[in-house]
Amino acid sequence: MCIVFVEYRIDASYRLPYLAWSQRLSDDFPQMELYEGTDQPGLFVELWSGLTDDQYRFMRAVRTRKDEYAVEPGAWDGSDPERWAPLEQWVPGGCAKIHIWQFQKVK
Repeated sequence: MCIVFVEYRIDASYRLPYLAWSQRLSDDFPQMELYEGTDQPGLFVELWSGLTDDQYRFMRAVRTRKDEYAVEPGAWDGSDPERWAPLEQWVPGGCAKIHIWQFQKVK
């Protein structure tokens, strides 16, 4: 198991629809916590806990659209690209500006 950070900036004009969308995301994925930069309003970080390596790879492939990783149905609950489509238009620069990192505990 690991933790995953997803970081991006939301255009100020999309703040309200983003907050409504992120609330639905939190409702659907209780393992996700959302944070906003105190020094940089509009900079958001999602903290996901308990994902497997495969779930992380699926998440990254679906959300950034830059990884060539076959998403198998049911591999990750969030694998439907339509779920993430609004975020792409709210982030200046689109998917290329959605940064996703995986971290594991130091052994």
